[in-house]
Amino acid sequence: MSQIYHSDFLTIEKQNAILVQEWSKKQLSVDQFQAELKNFIKFFKKVRPQGILWLKENFNLNIPQELHQWIDKSILQPQYKIGLRKVAFTVPREEQAHLSLIDSFNNVNSILPPKYFSDKEQALDFLIEEIQPLEEPKEVKYEIKRSYDKTEIRLEIDHKNLPHAIKHLDKLKAQFHFRMNNKEHFDQLTLRELEVFKCISMGKLNKMIAADLYLSEGTVATHRKTIIKKLNIRSTKDWQQYANAFL
Repeated sequence: MSQIYHSDFLTIEKQNAILVQEWSKKQLSVDQFQAELKNFIKFFKKVRPQGILWLKENFNLNIPQELHQWIDKSILQPQYKIGLRKVAFTVPREEQAHLSLIDSFNNVNSILPPKYFSDKEQALDFLIEEIQPLEEPKEVKYEIKRSYDKTEIRLEIDHKNLPHAIKHLDKLKAQFHFRMNNKEHFDQLTLRELEVFKCISMGKLNKMIAADLYLSEGTVATHRKTIIKKLNIRSTKDWQQYANAFL
């Protein structure tokens, strides 16, 4: 584990693909807490870890409610956009601080809810689990040759599977072109609209989406209309094309 940041309040270390932040016992003010989180997000964007562990045993700030939205917008959403999906906490000693921390996530229905643990090793085991690189399928071998103006991919595959492989590559090519042509539209979606879009693409009705995302049906309906307008969706086929290309 290597240390990449240290102050009177916060230490940040990198352990393989995990960023570990540990708070000191020194009393924090709200301004100091915000400043340290801003420092943390800078390192996060540079490292782009696959998991984050917050060691909260010594954390002693009761996070005010007015800071909850700021944490979600300035810290959690940028992490989610970059690809973070696993966050773990160890439980702080002060119960009040622990409750205020939980509230800062629950009150805004955070898209990146953490999982809580009683010790560091359990939290690291959770973060490391299922993020190991997948082994390359043994039945397919390939070689990539790149030149200035093109990339050539040479496949070795059982001839019986060749028609299926060609059909699949043609489908991927179509998805790639659709993604390139519509990326500007899709990038207009907010994180909440993206969550609603995923649910719609799974065939869920507004009532089901509202229950899953803790929203009202009216809010879901509004998001649906906004998504349709932003993506210029005219049919069910359009929903599926966007889902295939971007999800």
